[in-house]
Amino acid sequence: MAPLKALVEEQLFIQNRNSIDKTIAKPAREIHFFYGARNENDIVYVDYFYELAKQYPNFYYYPVLSRPDKDWLGATGYAQHVLALNWQNIVAQGDPEFYLCGPKGLIDDTIRLLRDKGVPESDIAFDVFS
Repeated sequence: MAPLKALVEEQLFIQNRNSIDKTIAKPAREIHFFYGARNENDIVYVDYFYELAKQYPNFYYYPVLSRPDKDWLGATGYAQHVLALNWQNIVAQGDPEFYLCGPKGLIDDTIRLLRDKGVPESDIAFDVFS
């Protein structure tokens, strides 16, 4: 989780700095972060990412639980399926890049989804957990 957290923070910091420095005419890029876990206890940094989503209007956080308890009000199933459900929101600003981390099954399913959607290999980076 630490590398993805650092990547999100870096991108939000760079974009925030660019919005303050009016000499850089680069619009803020949307960041959609899908985080899959089995249950609510397995979600790391949940409050932190919700706070980032409040602070940065271009940051979207999607925690997804595959085995939620009865009180869970968020998305259920698998992160790659919630990604597919939100596809139009993700591609609304142009051609996105994808950074994937997780077990082999999740990575394989997500890469297959991205290829089916026409995402070029050069826009997909991943780290498989063994």
